[in-house]
Amino acid sequence: MDRESDAGRWSWVTSEQALSISLGLQGPCVIARLTGDFDFGSAAEVRDRVTKALDLTQPPMLVIDMQAVSVCDSSGLSVLVYLHKAVTASGGRLLLSGLNGRCEHLFAITALDKFFDIRRTAELAIAELSEAGDAPPFTG
Repeated sequence: MDRESDAGRWSWVTSEQALSISLGLQGPCVIARLTGDFDFGSAAEVRDRVTKALDLTQPPMLVIDMQAVSVCDSSGLSVLVYLHKAVTASGGRLLLSGLNGRCEHLFAITALDKFFDIRRTAELAIAELSEAGDAPPFTG
């Protein structure tokens, strides 16, 4: 497994070389950019790496950019649901971005497009979470 670090960014390539995960911080957000096949062979690695990165922000603000995901199967979907539950249980937010045609169709037929907050681009998702992270806490 290769690991690179550059100015707050980390990249991992799974042993199958089918999926790469680029993790970084931007403002109050952890950004996970996935490239390749998000399937049974890579799902556990994504879950573990992203879960560890969530400790970097409190409450956790997570953007998962799936623009370069070529395949997502039920294992990938399961990890996304797991991460969503972990983030929201800690008082944070998770936004998905960049769903391409195949992934967009998968989310529609499984009704997960109603479960997840999805933005067209990672930049829009980061901007939204950054604004939310700058807001003062509710003290009502």
